Amino acid sequence: MIKFFRYIRKDLMEQSKTSKYFKYAIGEIVLVVIGILIALSINNWNQSRKENILAKNYYNRLLSDLKADKAYANRYISRVDSSLVLYDNYRKSYHKPNLSLAEIIQNLGTNDVNTFHIEYKTKTIETLINTGDLQILTPKIIDVITEYNGSKNQIEILARDNNEDVNDLLKNLALKGGVLLNIKNYPNQPELFKKLDFDDRIPDMIIAFESYVIWKQAVNRTSIKELTKINKTADSIIEIIKLELKK
Repeated sequence: MIKFFRYIRKDLMEQSKTSKYFKYAIGEIVLVVIGILIALSINNWNQSRKENILAKNYYNRLLSDLKADKAYANRYISRVDSSLVLYDNYRKSYHKPNLSLAEIIQNLGTNDVNTFHIEYKTKTIETLINTGDLQILTPKIIDVITEYNGSKNQIEILARDNNEDVNDLLKNLALKGGVLLNIKNYPNQPELFKKLDFDDRIPDMIIAFESYVIWKQAVNRTSIKELTKINKTADSIIEIIKLELKK
């Protein structure tokens, strides 16, 4: 084909048909430009096709992650709810008049003293951000998942900081005599029981425990509120992604 064009150019030049040669040259340039445009169009189509396939893959991964996030949050909320129930029962124990110190201490020990960090395990959003693939998603989805990821990070940090404060109060409780929560270990050791100054330690220990458990339950309620809000956001994002996958 190239030889054919060269032959035509040579023939036109030899015949001094300048105007025809220029017309031919322009036509050849147009053909080349059209060829380039077609090649670019095909390349762009292939690139767009690849991005669409990758985007759908990410959408499905996001759906899986969002469902996993909700399941994790619900388990955490259930665990915290159980702790709140134990605390409410402890508070109700004071409705009984004239509790002995031994009964009060035993009631204190019915509370859940464990603290749990909030740690989401899903990583698709972080992968999208770190790889730069976030840009292949629609702007609306980029906005909602970025905001959602920020909310997850904030609740993780908040829970960790609050738990550190709670654990400091728990350490203070231990220093005040938290060991006496195991009062049932001492009835057969009257001399040790006396040396521990049980009666003198009780007021400070109760105050320390109340400070700990009240703050802990305030933290738990905050966590439930924030996790419930995040779960609602996850639900809305799931619906947006499902609509996108149907296009």
